[in-house]
Amino acid sequence: MQKKLPEAMTDFKKIIEKNYAFVDKTRFLEVYEESGTSVSMFLRPRRFGKTMFTELLRYYYDIALQEEADLLFKGRYIASHPTSLKNSYYVLQFDLSGVDTRSSESMTRSFIKRVLIGIADFYIRYPKFAPVSLPDDAPESKDELFLSAVSAYYKDLSEFPTPSVIMTDFLFRVKFLIPSRKLMVIIDEYDNFTNDILSRDPGKFRETARKGGELSAFFQALRAGNQDHTIDKIYVTGVLPITMDTTISGFVSENLTSDPQFNEMAGFTDDEVMDLLKQTVDFAKCPFPPEELRAEMKKRYDGYRFAKYAKKTVYNATMCLNFIKELIGNDYQEIPSFKFFANTNIDYDKLYGYFMLIDEQDRKQLIGDLIDRKPVRSNIGMAVKLTSEHETLNYNEGSTILYHLGFLTTMSEEEKKGIPNCSLSDEYLAIPNDYFWKLFARFQMTRVPKVLHEINNIKNLGMMAASNDISILKNMLYRAAGGFTQTDVSREGENQLALTIYTAISVAAGNSFNLTKEYAIKHNGQYVFEDGLAEEEYLDVPEDEPEDQHNDTPENAAQTPDSNESPEEAQARKEIEEFLNSGLTPDASIDTIRGRADLVAINTNTKGPSYIFEFKYKRNTRSLETTKLKVMKTLYERAVKQLNFYVTDDNLRMVPSLHRYVIMFVYGKFLIKEVV
Repeated sequence: MQKKLPEAMTDFKKIIEKNYAFVDKTRFLEVYEESGTSVSMFLRPRRFGKTMFTELLRYYYDIALQEEADLLFKGRYIASHPTSLKNSYYVLQFDLSGVDTRSSESMTRSFIKRVLIGIADFYIRYPKFAPVSLPDDAPESKDELFLSAVSAYYKDLSEFPTPSVIMTDFLFRVKFLIPSRKLMVIIDEYDNFTNDILSRDPGKFRETARKGGELSAFFQALRAGNQDHTIDKIYVTGVLPITMDTTISGFVSENLTSDPQFNEMAGFTDDEVMDLLKQTVDFAKCPFPPEELRAEMKKRYDGYRFAKYAKKTVYNATMCLNFIKELIGNDYQEIPSFKFFANTNIDYDKLYGYFMLIDEQDRKQLIGDLIDRKPVRSNIGMAVKLTSEHETLNYNEGSTILYHLGFLTTMSEEEKKGIPNCSLSDEYLAIPNDYFWKLFARFQMTRVPKVLHEINNIKNLGMMAASNDISILKNMLYRAAGGFTQTDVSREGENQLALTIYTAISVAAGNSFNLTKEYAIKHNGQYVFEDGLAEEEYLDVPEDEPEDQHNDTPENAAQTPDSNESPEEAQARKEIEEFLNSGLTPDASIDTIRGRADLVAINTNTKGPSYIFEFKYKRNTRSLETTKLKVMKTLYERAVKQLNFYVTDDNLRMVPSLHRYVIMFVYGKFLIKEVV
């Protein structure tokens, strides 16, 4: 019988006792203990499973929970590999994820309450240490009574005005009651509330997370407890390194974040996804085999590598659970569609807020490099600080923050080989999976709202997965033509065209294709970045062209002829229209020069058509018709030869029914043609 999905559940005891699906990560308890760390920090993006591991720590090490632990861990890895410190600590646990950030006053009160809840929970398990006592005939709801009693004890705000003062008092009281080196402190989501502030109010964040501030003082109280041997182990989870660098610098003795041993401690591996599917999906009803479901989840949600030399990648855990929930919810009728920002728990407004922390020029460069698959060198262990007014993050700091938020991941050695000018000894970041490719593409497309509007309203695009018909894409481009940015940079214009088609297919036919922008070509297993010629140079404007006057109304209609137009110009105008309507056979002598295909769309159904697109752009200027004709012909010829080169790739040449298309937006006119 299939197990229930543990959606948004982190209560380890409830998951096991109520027979919810469980992914066994208990082997990392052994790894954690063997590391011998005293004060450790573990950073991971939100909803990757950090909190679940804190639950495993609590039940495994808490001296008061030994009997429960034996039952809960039965049949798990750690049950047959027990460690020497099992159930030997007095455990104090704090969850800072619920701190109210609406105002400074509410934040302080809420922070204090979270600390008091942790202390009250400690006294529930160890009542002999409590400064308050309950009557013998107290009802079973001891949790509320203890919290009330502890709150009453610390109610005098003149004596206990801050969380750090409360923490110091608590440690002083238990110092001589608990055997030395037998207290463990677990802090989950240490930066949750500061990150919430950071994404919308950097100024308030600086005040909250500054050195000498209350959050800093709280951790300094813990540090003092560790140094005087009251606390033996401290385990802290979070997302970003900014708060760590401004509040607890020098406090953490071991950062587990980028340690290869802990790479898979949060998130799901391939094997764990397969196990989860088999636990929760009724394959007697489901027409899709587990391998097919895992393959779909892999391209969407896998690809995270949190250590340079990690052997495996991991999936976003929450997104996997959402996928399975939707599959079960539709009674296995279809594989869940790739909804754009639906049911993915990603707050786009926060993403936008984090992007805005990066210097404007660096932000544009960073996003452009990521989408172009250019090397994004980064040191993910670097200190990132945002402490002074109007301070912004630079390129490297911005990429580091996006990495910690889960928008980027470290590149593997094999991935580096597919990037020109990429040093294998350096650390680089990349977009991890299909979901975040779509996220970045959408962010870029917000610059052209008319185009994004047309994309969001596109319908019936799935037909191009059944037959070689891109008429819907063509019509969408014509409708959106007036929204395209007029740029002097050819590559930027081509990029916008590629992003438009990429995003349109993602939104309207995401399940039907595996999309790759800037597809790296391989010959005999080796990446080919160029064919021996110089990098492509875009056509210069000839000297006889009128100067740089933009026409901001691009359209696919012929311009009104000039009454003084020469016969040569009139003939060129006629040939342009014929070219746009029928195309020309390219000159076979034109050589290819680029080794990366603009956009490849491989059909998930091997019997259906796949596509490879090459894009060309030329800004809309008032030019001689003869000049326009020359430019159009040359760009088209280049595009055709490039496509003919790309399809010699090791993998692409094996793709059945691979259709080659040139899409050009030149002088305000579209040319969309299949190369046969």
